[in-house]
Amino acid sequence: MNFLLTYKCLSNCKFCFVPKEIKNKQSEMTFTQFKNNLNHINKIYKNKKPVLGILGGEPTCAKDFPMIIGYAKTYKGWVRLYSNLITDTNNIKYLLGAKNIVVSWNISSYIQASTENKKLILKNLKLVKKDLKNNFLASITLYKDFQIKDFFKIIKVLKKYDIKNIRIALDSTNYNIFKNYGIKIFEFIKYLKSLNFNLYSSSCGHFIKNIFTKEQETYLKENVYNFKYNNCLKNYPLDVLPDGTVVPCVSFSNKSKNIKFLYYKSITSLKKEISKKFNLAKTKYKNCIANKF
Repeated sequence: MNFLLTYKCLSNCKFCFVPKEIKNKQSEMTFTQFKNNLNHINKIYKNKKPVLGILGGEPTCAKDFPMIIGYAKTYKGWVRLYSNLITDTNNIKYLLGAKNIVVSWNISSYIQASTENKKLILKNLKLVKKDLKNNFLASITLYKDFQIKDFFKIIKVLKKYDIKNIRIALDSTNYNIFKNYGIKIFEFIKYLKSLNFNLYSSSCGHFIKNIFTKEQETYLKENVYNFKYNNCLKNYPLDVLPDGTVVPCVSFSNKSKNIKFLYYKSITSLKKEISKKFNLAKTKYKNCIANKF
């Protein structure tokens, strides 16, 4: 389950998954809303807690981020914070000391950043990596016409700061471009493994079927943690938008389906209701291209 705190962002990634229809709304999740959501999860799950994601935009830019992340530290489960690290260093300091938070750094923000923002990213990177140690990973989202050489400079940064964990994802806004990219993706993953990085797939599985050979698939399953194919009917995340609306994936967020997380006493019943109201069984590939494959 993901919480989108804000749509504010100081980066401009070509693969941003937040639809333009809602980027201009600029609404934010308040501390009270986040607290109510977290308390509700704690009521539903008495023991084993689900992994939570905190997203944006850039979540650290949310006005209530200091209080939100402070409360997230009390959660008895894992929390993933997805950040481009282009934010005031004081916001990063609120993460320090966390035992249950993993920061996933979007490296594309660095590749395209201005000189000034590159310095800010590295300042924040040094601070958070020193404190969180291995609870930190770099996130690489592959885009149209990517080349291995595109990542040479950023890999030097990862080596310098002793970042060993890399999350690999595909541009979920345009899966169709990858149907003939199997060899390129496979060779890139082999290249990263040759540099002794630990590789992870996204939680919902960003890879799509039928782009790899059987031999390649076997290698990927052995060398990419959590490797699985995207299945929008089963693996979709629950995204809680700033106004409290829940959607099966943020790409559906421009549809008006008044589903509120706090109305449900079970995640299972919530998913059933979402599958029914959003008619996921008949989802067309233009909304989730992975279904086409």
